[in-house]
Amino acid sequence: MAGVRQDQRPGGGDAGAPTPRWRLWPPAISWRPGAGAARARTALSGLTPAALWRDHRLFTVTACVSVLPRIVAALGFAPAELIQDSFSYMEEGVHLSPGQLRPAGYPMLLRVLEPFHSMLLVTTVQHLMGIALAAIVYGVLRTRGLPAWGATLAAAPTLFDSRQIWLESAILPDTLFTVVLMVVVAILLVRPRPTVWQAAVLGVLVAWASVIRGNGAPVFVIILAFLLLMRAGWRAVAACVTAFAVPLLAYMGVFYADYHQFDITNSTGMFLWARTMSFANCAIIKPPADLRPLCPGAQPGHPTSPAPAWSVSALLDERSPADYLWNLGAWYQHDAHPGIDAYNNRLALRFAERAIVAQPGAYLKTVGEGVMLTFLATDRSLSLLSLHFTVAPHVTRPAPYMRLDETWYAHTTANTHVVQPWAYLMFWYQEPVWFPGIVFFGVMAAGLVLLIRRWRGWGRYAALPWAVALVNLVVPIALVEDDYRYAISAVPFACLALGLILVRQPAPGRSAVVSADPDGGAAAGAGDPASGTAALDGARPRLRLRGRR
Repeated sequence: MAGVRQDQRPGGGDAGAPTPRWRLWPPAISWRPGAGAARARTALSGLTPAALWRDHRLFTVTACVSVLPRIVAALGFAPAELIQDSFSYMEEGVHLSPGQLRPAGYPMLLRVLEPFHSMLLVTTVQHLMGIALAAIVYGVLRTRGLPAWGATLAAAPTLFDSRQIWLESAILPDTLFTVVLMVVVAILLVRPRPTVWQAAVLGVLVAWASVIRGNGAPVFVIILAFLLLMRAGWRAVAACVTAFAVPLLAYMGVFYADYHQFDITNSTGMFLWARTMSFANCAIIKPPADLRPLCPGAQPGHPTSPAPAWSVSALLDERSPADYLWNLGAWYQHDAHPGIDAYNNRLALRFAERAIVAQPGAYLKTVGEGVMLTFLATDRSLSLLSLHFTVAPHVTRPAPYMRLDETWYAHTTANTHVVQPWAYLMFWYQEPVWFPGIVFFGVMAAGLVLLIRRWRGWGRYAALPWAVALVNLVVPIALVEDDYRYAISAVPFACLALGLILVRQPAPGRSAVVSADPDGGAAAGAGDPASGTAALDGARPRLRLRGRR
């Protein structure tokens, strides 16, 4: 038997199919592709132009049309949309070292593209990410059984919202952050019980998201809860936790080597302190002497009288947390250790914790107001901070260090400037084309109500993207401020959640019972709960599936 090949032995597999063999010398390795390789080949065959046109014509046309406003934005606003944060990201992209103010997850991408010295290349990659984001939403919904028109409608806000296009046109991390989390959610929706290596990939991706934007870490709690809900098994859960913790701890170790703090930034407390300036009352907090300089009344520009009750204008025009944080006369600019560092971060965190514990109701009210304003007060604002294309650049005169950062990264000192006639076309486009805040609210509210009603069906699956949308919406408001730049990353997840709930086919894991389909169409067969696969629409009559009694 020693001379008999493995594939010729009894039970050795299909005739003619090579089986796994390995020989040390002379080197020889043969491997029989498994079911995963077959599925990969099938998936790739469905991405050919002919297959896309045949099976996904509506979305293909819609995605191609969405390329046009992105081209117009790239031509109309050169070299890219820039705010103050953009310059520090470019500086970290050149040196690739953790910054005290912001984590270095996005600069990792900038570092890869840095040899080309082109901000246009960066924004082009981000535009492609935006289209890919919509394609993932569409693909997941079609795989789970939603009609093409419904899946395309769910992807439309990401494809066409002018504010989404602005964000892709800026040197900012939010598009990358959203895409990374969407890949995680898509894997879990297709494979709700992932294998060990798939769970490890999920953990690594969430760890990366955690250092792209600070609010990525809370999403891991949602991922872990979903794995437990779907009974993924202790091996998958352990692999996911380990793969999340190891790279994050490694990053914190590098940060410790530079700043002697085991953290990912030295700014979390600073941002949270600025958030408390919207409600903090030191007469109630009673801070110790070393924290009294952090009180709102001690900050330059703080109003001397309270805002009128029920005043909408006072609510809209009140000082933002950013106004307190970046004021040149703020307490941390002239204390014992000026600047954003570990010392001031600890002071700020202590004050913020005391303020929240002493005034929990006021804190919750402030967060609730921020969420409400996200839905109701961001639509027609023409300021750049509402993600609208403007004639004047956000940074009126870049400081010398900003120009130096830009020179290092892109070999230019050009500020954002309009290029006609493309800029005019983009101004015309953004007037009617945006995702209204009230519709955003409707999508979130309807998603919550329906996922509760359909919990035993698609509600459990929809809970994952809906919860991620909620975290992306609320956590930045709770920790920083209400800025639509942060909130827009919740839109694709909210649309995905609502689309899943509206799927009329039974959720995976239910048994099949033959019944007539009044429309003569096919209902997808129950997918294997381990693999998460489901039959797609076909021409043959389908089975209507019902749960066992």
